[in-house]
Amino acid sequence: TDLLEDGLARTPDSVRKVYACGPLPMLKAVSAITGERGIPCQVSLESSMACGLGACQGCAVKMLRDCGTGYGHVCQDGPVFDAGDVDWEVL
Repeated sequence: TDLLEDGLARTPDSVRKVYACGPLPMLKAVSAITGERGIPCQVSLESSMACGLGACQGCAVKMLRDCGTGYGHVCQDGPVFDAGDVDWEVL
């Protein structure tokens, strides 16, 4: 994430947007960095996908929603999510 912070410092505000993939702890840190700065960020999550339909709940990820909390399925709703929608506290 050090490289991310350096890159953000050199990038004009008008073109800042972050796309990230990698291990969950790193994605959580990237989400925190971009969230603090109000920078849009999308993350690509990895999960076991037994059925590929969302029925088995194997790839369910807790999400934050305007209507409360819910779950997104990496196989159906993702794998790319807005970083601010993911409930990083439970991952």
